Amino acid sequence: MKSCVVTQALGDGWLNILELTRPRMEDYCKRTGQDFISIEKPLADPVQYTKLILGNLMVTRGYDQVTFFDCDVLIARDCPDIAKSCEDDFDFLAFDESIYLDRKKGLSDLMKTYGFLPGFQPTFYYNTGVFVIKKTCLGALSQPPIGLFPNHFAEQTWLNLQLHLWSTATASLDPAYNCMTSVEDHFGLDRHKDAYVIHYAGQSNDLNKLADQIKADDKKLEAEIR
Repeated sequence: MKSCVVTQALGDGWLNILELTRPRMEDYCKRTGQDFISIEKPLADPVQYTKLILGNLMVTRGYDQVTFFDCDVLIARDCPDIAKSCEDDFDFLAFDESIYLDRKKGLSDLMKTYGFLPGFQPTFYYNTGVFVIKKTCLGALSQPPIGLFPNHFAEQTWLNLQLHLWSTATASLDPAYNCMTSVEDHFGLDRHKDAYVIHYAGQSNDLNKLADQIKADDKKLEAEIR
């Protein structure tokens, strides 16, 4: 199976963040035998929808599978291949944050707005900062109508809607592979000792402060020989 790792850093601020996190991403790729691709030009508005280009990448470059990381993640050097961490068959693998956070109402409201099946209730809400997707579910990467790109947690809620719409075979990722620092207490994880992937979700208001935090955590991971 031909696979790659993709991240995106859109704008100078995020490129600076990627400078800090890229070395660990590239190390992960070398250990797991995957190509590394960094998308650095926005292709949509809101810019986060740029990650819908993953379908095009898989088809035009011959990839069967993509592992996506937001650029604001630190990957521990002992992180195994995320795609192989799940024993279940899947087309989409990510952390179901609805177990800890109330996200389904926003998803239900969006479904109503776009004419989803009346009365349909979502069964999951995946965080899309870390996920694995296979070429067998390209439909889940469908774009919204032109000029009507919803901005509810950027592209995340839309992608969850599409995963439901296409009846995608999904599987839930252990939170250790997407340890969001803003809610890590919910997981009962120590980011420096337990997390394979530290994700700084929701900390984009001050990128200089975020950069300092990433540098500090990187040093602590090194101290743990991770």
